[in-house]
Amino acid sequence: MPIYVIKYGGVRINVAIAFLCLMSVPAVAAQGSMITNAADLSATLFRQSGVGRRFSLKAEVIAPTIPGNTTLAVKDPTGAVVLNLGPEPPSDRLSGGDRISVTGGISQKDDGLVFADCNPPKILAHGIPPKAIDISPDGFLHGDHQGELVRLSGTILDVFHDEIDTKFMFMVLKCGTEKIYAALSTSIEGIQTFVESLVGLEISIEGICIPLRRGGKQLIGYYIHPYKKSDIKMLSPSFDPFEAPELGNDLFNLTPLQISNLGRRRTSGRVIAAYDRDTVVLKTEDGRIIRAVMTKANIPRSGATIQVVGFPECDLYRINLSRATWRVAPDCKIADETPVCISAKSLQTDNDGKPQMKHKMHGATIRMKGSVLSLPGIGNDDGRLYMKDGDFIVPVNVSTVPDAIRDVCVGCTIEVTGTCIMDSENWRPNSVFPRIKGFMVVVRTPDDIRILSRPPWWTPGRLMAVIGTLLAALLGIFVWNRMLNRRAEKRGRELADERLAHVTSDLKVYERTRLAVELHDSLSQNLTGVSLAIRAANRLADSDPDGMRKSLGLAANTLDSCRDELRNCLWDLRNQTLEETDMNEAIRQTLAPHIGDAQLSIRFNVSRERLSDNTAHAILRIVRELATNAVRHGHATQIRIAGALEDGRLLFSVSDNGGGFDPQTAPGIRQGHFGLQGIRDRIDGFEGDFVLDSTPGKGTKATIAIRLKSSQMSHSSHSSQMS
Repeated sequence: MPIYVIKYGGVRINVAIAFLCLMSVPAVAAQGSMITNAADLSATLFRQSGVGRRFSLKAEVIAPTIPGNTTLAVKDPTGAVVLNLGPEPPSDRLSGGDRISVTGGISQKDDGLVFADCNPPKILAHGIPPKAIDISPDGFLHGDHQGELVRLSGTILDVFHDEIDTKFMFMVLKCGTEKIYAALSTSIEGIQTFVESLVGLEISIEGICIPLRRGGKQLIGYYIHPYKKSDIKMLSPSFDPFEAPELGNDLFNLTPLQISNLGRRRTSGRVIAAYDRDTVVLKTEDGRIIRAVMTKANIPRSGATIQVVGFPECDLYRINLSRATWRVAPDCKIADETPVCISAKSLQTDNDGKPQMKHKMHGATIRMKGSVLSLPGIGNDDGRLYMKDGDFIVPVNVSTVPDAIRDVCVGCTIEVTGTCIMDSENWRPNSVFPRIKGFMVVVRTPDDIRILSRPPWWTPGRLMAVIGTLLAALLGIFVWNRMLNRRAEKRGRELADERLAHVTSDLKVYERTRLAVELHDSLSQNLTGVSLAIRAANRLADSDPDGMRKSLGLAANTLDSCRDELRNCLWDLRNQTLEETDMNEAIRQTLAPHIGDAQLSIRFNVSRERLSDNTAHAILRIVRELATNAVRHGHATQIRIAGALEDGRLLFSVSDNGGGFDPQTAPGIRQGHFGLQGIRDRIDGFEGDFVLDSTPGKGTKATIAIRLKSSQMSHSSHSSQMS
C-alpha cells in the first residue's frame, strides 16, 4: 500500500508556493541536507527519490493512529505528508490535532516504492482535530485534493480484497457517473462484515486523498483512505435487496459499461447447473440462461427454483449476475430438456474442423462418451473429472455431486449427461471482446454418470508394474548371487588355504619321514658298522695287528660313506630339482655337482607329471649314485642316461665308458661300500628289478625297472627303445 501524501497549502490558491517548493527540491537533494518541512518531504516522495536522506518535522496530526495501521498523516504550514511508523509504533495513541515532533529517513521497499520511515514521534501538545472538506468526484479524480481530509458521498457497488497487500480491502463507490475506490485496513475490527452489509446503499466516507501507485512506481489514480469505521456513515436506510428491479430483456440495448453501472437486478429461474461452491446457472421461464456468482458458498442444488439478486455484467452473448445472493422461490414452469448426444469435436470445431466454440449450446443438456483420464484429487483438485473424447479433453465438473464418481476409476469408459457450460469472461474496460476459455459438462445428479465399461485388468500401467517388479526381483537375485559368489569365493579361498596348509604339512611330515628313513637306513646302519669295526679293532689290537688295521680301514671307509650320504641328504634339502617339470633338466641339475667334466647325454622320455615326487626323488638318487660311482671309481668321461614307459613299468638305464668292474667281486657293505646296496634297497621299495652289467676295462651299464602305481599312469604308456 502507498503510504505517502502530498498536500499543498491550499486548494488552488497556493499553487505558486508549491511550484517554488518543487523547484527548490533538486538543489536541496543535491546537497543531501536534512529535510525540515512537509512540502519538501512530500515532493521528494511524489518523485520517488531521495533514498537515504533524513528528515525532521514539527507537524500536526491529520488522522488518528489505530492499532494495526502503520501510517501517520501529518501537516505543517507548507503542506502535508504521510509517514510510515515502522516496526516501533508510538507508545501513546495519537489523535487528530496533536502537535508532534518526528524524525526519520527515506527508504525504498522491496516493491521499489519509496517511503518516509519515522521514529516514534514525540507529542508536544494536543489540539482540535481538523474537519473534512466536502468535494466533488471530478475534483477528487483529478488530484485537486491530494493530502486533504475530504468527504465523498456515493453508493457502494462492490467490496473486494487487495490482491497485492492482504492487509487492505477496497470498496467501489459510484459517485454520480464516476467510480471511486476507498482503501480500508483489515485491522479495523469488524470492517469487512460492516462494509459488505452496505453494498447497494448510499454512504458518506471521510478520509485522505492519496495517489495510488503500483509496480514500476506508476501513478494509476487516486483513492480515499478512511482510518476508522466511524468514517463511513450510511445515508440511505437499509432495504430488502430482493426489492431490486427485475432483470429485463431490454438491457441488451445498453453498452457493457452502462450495464455494469445499473446496480442490483433480480431474476428467477430453475438451477440447471451448480459448481465450484459459488456459481449457479439459471434458466428463466422465458428461456434465458443466466450465470450467477454468489457472495457466499451456500449455493442451491441443481433443479431448485430460486430468486437471485446481483449486479449485472455481460459477456459476449448474455447478461450474468455477480456478487449475488439467493432465496427459494415458487416452482416455475420450465420443462425438462431431452439430452442432446454430441461429441467434443462438434462442440469446439466447425464443419471444416477449424476451432469454433458452439456458444449456443451454453446451458443445454448434453450427453457424451469418453474414457476417464483423471479423477478429482488424483492429479487435480478443482472438483473436475477429465475424460478423453477422440482427440479432445473434456472437463466434467462433479464438485457438487461427488457421489457420481464413487465407482469410477481411471480408464473407465463412461457416458456423461449434464449441463454444457461455456467458460467465458465477463466484459471489462480493457477487454472489449471477452473470450470463451473453453467448455465443461456440469453433472447434476449421481445418476448423470454411467459406466459403460471398466478398464481391463491387464493395463499398460500394471504391465509396467509387473515388469518393474520382475526387474527388481532379478536385480535382487543378481545381487544375492553376487553376494553368494563372493562368499563362496571367500570360503573357497579359505578352504584352499586350509587344504594347501594341510598338504604342506603332509609334505613336511612326508619329507621328514623320508629323511628319517634314509638316515636310519644309511647313516644309522653305517654308523653302527663303524662302531662294530672300531670295537673289533680294539679287541684285535694286541693279538692280531693286521686284523686291527683291517677293521680300522673298514671303519674309515664306512665313515666316508656316511659323509657322502649326509652330504647327499643336505643337498636334497636345499635343491629345487623336484620342482622341475622336465625330467631331463632335473637329472642334469642333479648330476652337475658330481660328475665334473664328464660328458653327459640324457634321453629320459617320461613326463614329470606321470611321476610322483617320491618316485622322481628315488630315480634322481639312483641316477646320482650310479653316475658318481662311474666318475669316482671308474674314471668315466661319458655318461648316458635313458628312460621310458613300457606296459605300466618305468625302465631307465645309466651307462658309462669307465674302467668297469666285476659285480661278483665288487666290494660291499663288509668293505664299507653301501652305494649299490642302497640302490637295491630303493628299487626293492618299488618292487622293481636291478641289473648291473659291467666288465673290467669296458665300462658299466645299470638297468632298472620299477612298477608305477595306476594313479601315476594316464591312458596308455608310451615306450621307446633304450640304448
